[in-house]
Amino acid sequence: MDSDSAAILKIAATVSSLDDLAELLRHLRRRQARRRGDPPLTYRELAGRTGWSHGSIGGYFTGKILPPTDRFDVLVQLLDASPDELGGLADARDRAEEHSRAEDRSRAESRGDGVPRQLPAEPAAFTGRGTAIARLDAAADAGTVIVIGTAGVGKTALAVHWAHRVTDRFPDGQLYVNLRGFGPGGTEGTAEVTADETLRAFLTALGVAPDQVPAELDARIGLYRSLLTGRRVLVVLDNAAHAEQVRPLLPGGSGSLVLVTSRNQLTGLVATDGAVPVTLDLLTAGEARRLLATRVGQARLDADPAAADAIIDACARLPLALVIVAARGAAHPDLPLGVLAQELRAERGRLAVLRDAVAATDVRSVFFWSYQRLSAPAASLFRLLALAPGPDVGRAAAAALLGEPADARRALAELTHASLLTEHAPGRFVAHDLLRAYAAELSGTLDCPAERDAATLRLLEHYLRTAHTAALLLDPHRTPLPGIGAAGALDTEAQALAWYAMEHHTLLAAVRQAAATGHDAHAWRLAWTLVDHLDRRGHWPDLLAAQRIALTAAQRAGDAAGEAVSAHQLGRACIRMRDYDDAATHLELALDRYGRIGDDAGRARVHGNLGFIADRQARPRDAIEHLLRSLDLLRATGDQAGQGAALANLGWSYAASGEHREALDYCHQALELQQRIGDRTGEAYSWDSIGFIHHQLGEHEPAAECYRQALELWREIGDRYGESETQTHLGDLHRAAGAPEEARACWLAALTILEDLGHPDADQVRQRVAQP
Repeated sequence: MDSDSAAILKIAATVSSLDDLAELLRHLRRRQARRRGDPPLTYRELAGRTGWSHGSIGGYFTGKILPPTDRFDVLVQLLDASPDELGGLADARDRAEEHSRAEDRSRAESRGDGVPRQLPAEPAAFTGRGTAIARLDAAADAGTVIVIGTAGVGKTALAVHWAHRVTDRFPDGQLYVNLRGFGPGGTEGTAEVTADETLRAFLTALGVAPDQVPAELDARIGLYRSLLTGRRVLVVLDNAAHAEQVRPLLPGGSGSLVLVTSRNQLTGLVATDGAVPVTLDLLTAGEARRLLATRVGQARLDADPAAADAIIDACARLPLALVIVAARGAAHPDLPLGVLAQELRAERGRLAVLRDAVAATDVRSVFFWSYQRLSAPAASLFRLLALAPGPDVGRAAAAALLGEPADARRALAELTHASLLTEHAPGRFVAHDLLRAYAAELSGTLDCPAERDAATLRLLEHYLRTAHTAALLLDPHRTPLPGIGAAGALDTEAQALAWYAMEHHTLLAAVRQAAATGHDAHAWRLAWTLVDHLDRRGHWPDLLAAQRIALTAAQRAGDAAGEAVSAHQLGRACIRMRDYDDAATHLELALDRYGRIGDDAGRARVHGNLGFIADRQARPRDAIEHLLRSLDLLRATGDQAGQGAALANLGWSYAASGEHREALDYCHQALELQQRIGDRTGEAYSWDSIGFIHHQLGEHEPAAECYRQALELWREIGDRYGESETQTHLGDLHRAAGAPEEARACWLAALTILEDLGHPDADQVRQRVAQP
């Protein structure tokens, strides 16, 4: 055995954690480079040779992710590990895995019981399904089970009921997600939840801090499976459309169980992943009778069994239809079942049959039978809910659709009581997709186009007013859009952030809906209101997509102001994605349109963004030229917040050109102005810039203090990208001051944020972390 192998095995013998394992991999990487006389393989080169993502590679080399055994074996051989070394390296990996499990248990204990309990409430008065329950009991150790059946047949009710029965078999918790695989009318992909989104939610539920969740899918899968190794967790994946939503969420060979519900067969999971299918058919006549009895009372069935049979026949033994009919029966306890049966027979004769492709069920008559007994406001709201762009609707949005808040409150209560809506969260209502499809049908046949258009406009106005108010709460220094009234529902920044989080998907859908329905002015204005929310949370692909729609809508409308604003924000989104060429193209368009409409404040901000691009492309003199133009325009308009930003950016650019004293002067001017007007975001940038300049001058203590001031502000306002930049700068300062451990801790904190945001800056920080 040569001395290199002996050294590697000595290091391997000391491995007891993920960090130690990562250090071992880095030693192997450096040794390979030394032997070959080449620079070490980059993460991208390793990714290219293995087919794994570079994010996963980076996770392995920085101690964030435990490499699976098969990948670890491939990786160490790729790094030229000798046959003599392989056994010792494998043992080192096993010890790191055991240590990781122990840390997971410790974190769980520190959180209390550490057990996620995400199951929805058990369905009320669940009856029947004995055969299906027995099959689920028998398959509890199978790893993956799929409950398959037509829409409305009760797949979710069965899955949740059975999951509650067996919680004791899964002492480490229960995870649940509605994958929303099918939209109205049974269409796939309308608003489905991706595996990537689900993994983020599950990892958080399993105790991973939100800023510790890896950005890339492969890394999330690896961490998720590592956390479930050795645990018994029940994972319920409701309403899946296809195998790609499910397969990344399978925990592998652990003792956990994944319970899936779907209208599709998902044969790929059965064939290649060993999933056990459990097909759920219509209720038997006996089960349907028991369901009806639990809702309306056995005595009423005994009083008129023929009527009960007629109701069951009219509902085609479909649970959803039976529940709707039973809701009316329960609401009118003195109404004989014979009357209900007669009404249903009449409706079946009057309406065309809506047939499901699998079960051939006639449900339209049941829906209409319940619908026609609604009050006028409730019936109108039911029809109009088909226009709502998101997966659910809040009280205020429902009021906007209907046009009358008082009527909307009563209508929501009435629809919920009739089982045509479900209040799945406080103040948030959702309709089963068969019901939503039926509502869309009614909306198209019973409402006049003018009524639908008016309701759509009211809804878009509601979202625009509320989002505009929220946007100004996030940044009081933004110039408000003209002609938009304030919404009274939001008063604080915290309320605005919570509202944005709740309505995130709905607002993005509203931008698309506005553009698709010809409301171009609403499309670009709604996109404007989302800028700070999406930017702060790092949702830059969403920001990019929304602003592309906005610019197209503004151009279609011939709205120069809309073009200027949307091109400007699209340019900023491209900057976030580091696509500087496209960013410059859009910003030049914005500069032209701002010039046409005489908006000097807008021109000033565009010059500031062009200066930023020049700075990032190492052209400090060009940056200074743009920023001086920006500052002149801002002083002429009296925009103090803009002046503060321009002064701070000038300081940064002067520092980049080596003129540190001028840089400090501009930054201190900026800081004084920003503190005076309460611009916390600008103040954070200025503190960071002043810290950077002190660092360049070799003044380490004042630099560190400035960076700490910036970090405190970034965390207060929730700007994660700003925090990552300052953490990177602070790490660079610690390295220069001869404190490598402190430097690495800062870089790891920055890397965690950047990977979570999916930002390309992560590569640069990852290289800092990996260096010896």
